[in-house]
Amino acid sequence: MPFPRTWIEELILEWLQLQGFASQSNLPVVAAQAGGRFEADIVGARIRDGTLEIRHIETGQLAGGENSTQSVKKKFSTVITTTITELFQTMFSFAGKSIAYQKLYVATFSTGPVMRDISVLGIEVQTVPEFVLDKVLPDIAAWKGDPPHRPQTRGSQITLPESYWLLQMLDHLDKRGLINRRDIQ
Repeated sequence: MPFPRTWIEELILEWLQLQGFASQSNLPVVAAQAGGRFEADIVGARIRDGTLEIRHIETGQLAGGENSTQSVKKKFSTVITTTITELFQTMFSFAGKSIAYQKLYVATFSTGPVMRDISVLGIEVQTVPEFVLDKVLPDIAAWKGDPPHRPQTRGSQITLPESYWLLQMLDHLDKRGLINRRDIQ
């Protein structure tokens, strides 16, 4: 399995795995007509209630203008999303018809206009602070409130798995009040 190239890709990978998604970073998806290939930054899938749930997440800077919009549009093209869907259908031997495909772009830098342009395309777009506050921290709390395993200890502390080092750091900072929610937004 390829390694995430950036810390934000690592964070997203850990977040998906915490929620029970089989996930991979830098997944080769299709060969370009002019040669080479494309890679999806992070993809994850799981089957829940008879539905194949796929999360396809891309990351990067959205400096603005038509180039940013076109670049994001290409990352979530029909060819790429179809390839990813077929890959997970095969991987899970999924013969059902219900598929939920979520597209998310997490921007490490962005301008307001380009974020609006991308959201109009049906792609959810969030800045890193929004992603951490809206998705990561609530999902950490939900996981700790109802962990998939039943700890045998009687202590009051439920900790995240050791391998989720970025999630652990965010949880640690949040528990100590070091994530100022007003400053992040």
